[in-house]
Amino acid sequence: MTSLDLMHGLLDEALSPILSLSDLTPTSLSYHRSTSHVPSDKVSTIHAVVTQRKSQLAALDDHINILNHTLDKLQGIQARLKEKRVSVQESLTFHEALVSPARCLLPSELLGEIFIRCLPQTSYVTPSSNDCPLVLTRVCRQWRAVALSTPRLWTSLSISLLKAEISGGDTYKCWLEKARSVPLSIRVVHDVGLSDGDKPLSIQWLQPFLSQCSDLWWHGPPVQGLLDNSVQSLSRFQVTFQKADFLVSIPSPTPQLRSVVLQSLTSDLHSLRSIDLPWHQLLELKIQFALVSGATFLQVIDLCTQVQRVSISAICANPSSRTDMQPFPLINTVNRSIDRLEINVIRAGLGDIFEALTLPALEELVIRFCSPRRYPWPHDQFSAFVTRSKCPLKWLTIHHNKGAGSHFTEYLKMLPGLTMVA
Repeated sequence: MTSLDLMHGLLDEALSPILSLSDLTPTSLSYHRSTSHVPSDKVSTIHAVVTQRKSQLAALDDHINILNHTLDKLQGIQARLKEKRVSVQESLTFHEALVSPARCLLPSELLGEIFIRCLPQTSYVTPSSNDCPLVLTRVCRQWRAVALSTPRLWTSLSISLLKAEISGGDTYKCWLEKARSVPLSIRVVHDVGLSDGDKPLSIQWLQPFLSQCSDLWWHGPPVQGLLDNSVQSLSRFQVTFQKADFLVSIPSPTPQLRSVVLQSLTSDLHSLRSIDLPWHQLLELKIQFALVSGATFLQVIDLCTQVQRVSISAICANPSSRTDMQPFPLINTVNRSIDRLEINVIRAGLGDIFEALTLPALEELVIRFCSPRRYPWPHDQFSAFVTRSKCPLKWLTIHHNKGAGSHFTEYLKMLPGLTMVA
């Protein structure tokens, strides 16, 4: 018998005697008042009514007691059912947690570390409701709370200034504020097309976050005063210009800045007049232009007194008549910190650079020729460079120049232990 059947039985047992009682109807003596004179022939009838009423009251009291007893039993059954429901709910929650990651019982700190490893494999995250970290806030209340309380989930962001102009930057601000005081990695894409009559681009909402940046990539036309405020946390700075004059200036103190990438694949780098950087404190430098003059390359090497890794492309050692670069004499340059140098060569004249350059700390050299058969390998100048530098060269990679391969045996004698790739 189920609990429901038991309750129905108790109710039927308690109510059936009550329902079977006949209705009380007024007697023929109802018109007499309690103070009026009652005829003597009615006394016996009145005593019979009194006796009947007392019997009925006793029966009703019994039935009320039965009903109260029944209600007590029902309340007991209700209490046991509630206890049973709590047990069933706990079992349900436990077993759901076993099969549902959204209800997992991992500590919040561990769950947050797992979330961090779910971030897109990119340096700058583009916001998307279907990707981490935003998608984590839509799974369940626990995941949302953990995601919002894990600052490292929100430290990377790719910003479109065009979208920011529409929303006032509120979406990006809300994202970056969740990072709290953790250093930021931000890519800013300047995709707003401005004509002469347009009002200046407003990036005031962005300035406070730039001061919190350790990694900043500015992609697009320059904005005056971009880095005028404090950027003391900046350790890596990348700038990519395409259709604008290349202009870079960091007037604020940047004691942490160690890595710089300068890119403009549609421009030539004639000189460093438009570039103001703390060259002396850099450890890593990458310069990618359509053409880079050999003289400018040597000037950069001379300024970067602590740099260890340098990548330059594309070096135009001897400008041709088809470029607007002016030939400048290559000044002898010594750099005692570079241990890895990678250069792409687009014109003849690499030998002139070897003649002017001395790198005593060089361990790895990578050279790529843009025209495989057009320019010969400067064997004599390279041999003199290695001898003069007295460098511990361990790796030599030369791409797209077959002439270099014929000299590898000689280079191995000069540098025992050298590994060469052609």
